[in-house]
Amino acid sequence: MAALRHRGLSTDWLLALILAVGICYFSVFSTPDAGVSSLGPLGLVGMDKWYHAVGYGALGALLAIAMSNDDRMATSVVFIALMAIAGATGYGILMEIAQAFVPVRHTGIGDVIADAVGASLAVGIWWVTVRWLAAR
Repeated sequence: MAALRHRGLSTDWLLALILAVGICYFSVFSTPDAGVSSLGPLGLVGMDKWYHAVGYGALGALLAIAMSNDDRMATSVVFIALMAIAGATGYGILMEIAQAFVPVRHTGIGDVIADAVGASLAVGIWWVTVRWLAAR
């Protein structure tokens, strides 16, 4: 993993911050469900849950990348993966709490579950990639 670390960590963290701001905007300030179809791919869950999974998956992956490239962080890939999942999911919980105070918004445990599933899958892909690159 040492080969993946570098000192230019500000760009990694900046990308995670930009995505977090974008998620905040769409979670709290934009019109809810504007143009969102009721069912997503496969017809299992609503399209909004897919958006949650993709958005928080991307956030989790960016957090994992930023932490793995930050010399101040622990070097354990497992620790970084768990922190990235917890960070993305925790941010999702904060966004749900913020939505509770916006009249046109509603909160739901389904959104938090979609956030956690998306973050876990994306960070899992990051973890497999890091292990594969280290083995090469």
